This record gives sequence, C-alpha cells and structure tokens, in this order.
Amino acid sequence: MQLLNYAYKQKNNWTCGPAMARVVLSYYGARTTVPLLIKKLRTTRSGTGNRQILKLFKRNNLKFSVKTNSSLSDIKKYIISHWIIVAYYIPLHKEYHYSIVKSINSKRIYFHDTWFGSNHSYTLNYFENNWKDDEATKWMLAIKK
Repeated sequence: MQLLNYAYKQKNNWTCGPAMARVVLSYYGARTTVPLLIKKLRTTRSGTGNRQILKLFKRNNLKFSVKTNSSLSDIKKYIISHWIIVAYYIPLHKEYHYSIVKSINSKRIYFHDTWFGSNHSYTLNYFENNWKDDEATKWMLAIKK
C-alpha cells in the first residue's frame, strides 16, 4: 500500500491514538500536532478511547466504517477497496495499541506503526489472538480514501 509517506514516531507508549490520528489526518491534508490531538482526543496516560477517535474523524469529515468482531477477510476486503485500516490490538509489549494496517498476506499482517516503525508485522495467528481491547473484540476502523 503506497498510502502514507508521512512517518511519525510517537514519543511514549500512551500516545498511539493521537500519533495514528496525526498520520491519517496528514494524509487528508490536515496540519495538526500530537500535543493538540492529545487534548482533542482526551488522551490520558491510560490511552485514547475508540469513541474519541471516531468523534475526531467525524469532525474532520472523514468517511469511515467501524466494525467489531471483524475478521482478517474484512481487513483484506477493505484494503483491496483502498480504505485505510486502523486496528486496535495488544502487541508484544502487552499494552493496547492503535496501528494502521499496510497489507496482509497468507502468513503476516504488516503495519505502518507509530511505535514500531513502518514495516512492523506479526503472524496472522499472533495478531488474531491479540486483536482485542477493553472496549471491543476485533475492532477495526476503515477510513475511505
């Protein structure tokens, strides 16, 4: 996926929501900062709620679809249709984490990630077993390009 030429490295482990939002919004031409997004998203050291992300994108007139109990097939379908996919899961460091899905193949899922880098990946099995958070299971956000 040649979507996001913009890379941003989040500064700490609780700002993945604002950092991911900054990358997505920059794709649409919006200029903002992570400190401003931390305020707008009401991000705390515990992180950012899914609803706050949705409210921000709605205020910025982004067209999106939210799905819980999603499948890898759902992710593939949206990627093929050229949507930006955001997943919320538990990575190896065991903290809930937002990340933009770059691609998926028969063995791995690849991310444009603000913490781990733009070529981060997991096996499909690992990702599926950890694709959950305290708000929803297998939550994904698909944003229309």
